[in-house]
Amino acid sequence: MENIKTMDVPDILLIDDTPEDIEAAVALFRENGYRVRIATKASTALKLLEQQAPDIILLDIYMPEMDGFQLCQTIKGQLQFASLPIIFLTSSNDEESIKRGFELGAQDYVVKPFNLSELLARVDTHVKLKHQSESLIEAYEELDSFCYTVAHDLKAPLLSIGKLLEYLALDYSDHLDEDGLELLSHIQDKSNEVLGIIDHLLEFSRMCEMPLTSAAINLETLFLQVFNELKEQQGPRQIELILGRLPEIHGDPFLIKLLLTNVLSNAIKYTGGRDIAVIEASSREQGNEYLVSIKDNGIGFDMRYASRLFKVFQRLHSQEEFPGSGVGLAICQRILKRHGGRAWLIGVPDNGATFYFTYPRSQRDQDAATP
Repeated sequence: MENIKTMDVPDILLIDDTPEDIEAAVALFRENGYRVRIATKASTALKLLEQQAPDIILLDIYMPEMDGFQLCQTIKGQLQFASLPIIFLTSSNDEESIKRGFELGAQDYVVKPFNLSELLARVDTHVKLKHQSESLIEAYEELDSFCYTVAHDLKAPLLSIGKLLEYLALDYSDHLDEDGLELLSHIQDKSNEVLGIIDHLLEFSRMCEMPLTSAAINLETLFLQVFNELKEQQGPRQIELILGRLPEIHGDPFLIKLLLTNVLSNAIKYTGGRDIAVIEASSREQGNEYLVSIKDNGIGFDMRYASRLFKVFQRLHSQEEFPGSGVGLAICQRILKRHGGRAWLIGVPDNGATFYFTYPRSQRDQDAATP
């Protein structure tokens, strides 16, 4: 059937209304083993996208109904198409148009009248990169599934060991000397520690398995709610929150709350040595995404070790100094990636840290901001 993609044939969606350009591109790509679908206006292109996502989109800037920039923004604003490579085909080679195209998420551009060899080479490259990325994602998901299975299978015998240790302590503690009791206590502590690690590993693995829901989320309201919940657990500590304007976003409410909980928990934990802990949150618009920052005046860190921060069970401080699982930031990164965002940290030793993350702006927000 026409709408079923052949596994080994890469699929191009060509969005252009110039007959001679369409004819030249179709002939080129079909001769080189590509399947080509054609749309001469935005509404047709969006219908074809709904039927089946292509491997790559070739998009003319000057189009009826809406121009290529608007259509690119519409496509990239949908999570399922956010990583889809787009190459602009345009007679416009001014820097402003090129810059705007990249800001909207396009991967490349080719100036008309295009050189056929150059066009083919660029398309080949981006299709290969897309397939490599998909293979890595598939391998990553398989590894996650493996980790989940291993962790799940380990938990049951460890729980049994914990119960056996309880029975041992209950029935034989009178027969053990001080050294024996201390050894038994250490075994129980280590058993609980391993169980805690497994629970966090399972939580991390579930980040990939959990289906996403989508709802409007007032980030400012949620931030304040999470902060107040965490602050109540801190007793008499003085923690000051400076809350700037945060946007309304669309995403999974449970996962976004988990994201803020992990980020704020870290900020509160690593400001533990300050007389007054100060946490400052703000955001700004940056192209078709928001940039959110959460800054604290805590212990900070050495940027030489920043690459370790988002890896599972990697820690920059000892368990005795700052208790934790070493999974929280990895979970944050995974949540953001699933929503089309990304995270990073900037820190200075003994001078605080700032957690940054980007988050896609919804199409409605982008339209409202356009003059």
